[in-house]
Amino acid sequence: MQTDPDDHDLNESEAQRAHILVADDDPSIRLVLHHRLEAAGYEVAEAADSQSALEALLSNRHKVALLDIMMPGIGGLEVLSAAREQSSRTLIIVITAASTMNNAVEAMKRGAHDYLTKPFENLDLVAAAVARAVEISAQAADINRLKDEVNRQLVGGEIIGRSPAMQEVYKLIGRVVNNDATVLLRGESGTGKELVARAIHFKSPRWRGPFVAVNCSAIPHGLLESELFGHERGAFTGATERRAGKFEQSSGGTVFLDEIGDLPVELQPKLLRVLQEREFSRVGGFETLRMQARVIAATNQDLEAAVAEKKFREDLYFRLRVIPIDLPSLRERREDIAELTDYFIGKAIREMGANARYISSEARAKLLNYTWPGNVRELENAVLRASLLAPANTVHADDIELGRGGVRPSGSNLDASASLTDLIARRISEMVESNGKEPRDLYQKLVGELEKPLIEIALERAGGNQVHAARILGLNRNTLRKKLTEHRIVPQKTLPQ
Repeated sequence: MQTDPDDHDLNESEAQRAHILVADDDPSIRLVLHHRLEAAGYEVAEAADSQSALEALLSNRHKVALLDIMMPGIGGLEVLSAAREQSSRTLIIVITAASTMNNAVEAMKRGAHDYLTKPFENLDLVAAAVARAVEISAQAADINRLKDEVNRQLVGGEIIGRSPAMQEVYKLIGRVVNNDATVLLRGESGTGKELVARAIHFKSPRWRGPFVAVNCSAIPHGLLESELFGHERGAFTGATERRAGKFEQSSGGTVFLDEIGDLPVELQPKLLRVLQEREFSRVGGFETLRMQARVIAATNQDLEAAVAEKKFREDLYFRLRVIPIDLPSLRERREDIAELTDYFIGKAIREMGANARYISSEARAKLLNYTWPGNVRELENAVLRASLLAPANTVHADDIELGRGGVRPSGSNLDASASLTDLIARRISEMVESNGKEPRDLYQKLVGELEKPLIEIALERAGGNQVHAARILGLNRNTLRKKLTEHRIVPQKTLPQ
């Protein structure tokens, strides 16, 4: 069998990209290993003590490390343990002159990739062991990339955003994936509630099980009970055979109850029983079935207001909101719009063959100055449409079609009212007179003074309804609630008798 010269070049190229660490307190050992591995095309670094070795391992710059057991400091085995505990990705080959069974067993138990003994009779064997480790490291990296891609496809997309609001969402997702507590996702339409539900499912131990989504508002009320719980043959006209419901179909996985606020009042006690007793029966049946799925619910409604208005059971509400996660509107995380835009342009190229690969600064400004009442879903549709219809390879402002009534006023909002401008100017003058100079925290002081009356006006306009007031202000409901507490504002609302 002949060797393809291109394959040889590829191997050399791979070797040249691989960084190898030689950690040994013996300078002669470091020297011979350095020369031999460098001759094989690797980039070689050295460490003469355990502290330097650990720092190098935690930097994750090296594909493979040759690590001596007996070194000054904490010792090679302790370095190996510390590196593994702190998730170092470097494959570690232990080298030692103290070749005992205990050392070998202990090294492998602590996570060593291989074990070599000194003195080295043949340095080519060491180079071969390093080459195998480099290949395995590359394969592991490919597998991890594949897992990430599969996970992205299974989830249905990536959750994009680095804003502080989204960081809080990520933290909560991380805290709930390893337990089966019921999660209630709250947020406006288009904020990505199902995407978060899928992320929780596919990042949890239940990821091999089914993810079953039910839109409680899209199914006619007369059919929803059968859809959720299933039915027996003959349970009603047209029930010609037994049918498993969503709770049964999602066994071992996750059932996602979207728009849970639209669940009919007559079905709410049955769902409460499922959550409390973890059991249910099919419509028309007597067999009791065990509930073996995790429940994640979502709503864009104010369930607390619905409870107060007797439209939603209070006990069911508390069963659903064991762990609430509030998703911010796009208005509350404008810093993510640019990243989301780039992601959706890439998606249009990958999945739809769009020609447009770039977006002009004017087009970005147009997207940034829009209020996005439809949130991320509306942004995605706008960007995909513009990418597909743009006549050239760049999306320009004229290519972007936005809904009416959603564009923010140009310039400062303060310019929209001369009386408000006069009020602010007068207040600044008062601050200067009282302090003898302009305050350094002018913005915070003014916002603090204006925020309370602004919230009070919005609440008055909304008749005391916090959801409506939050929409008027462009705030998330929970953000408004925090500000009510901060400013000690008590909403006055007359509840129906």
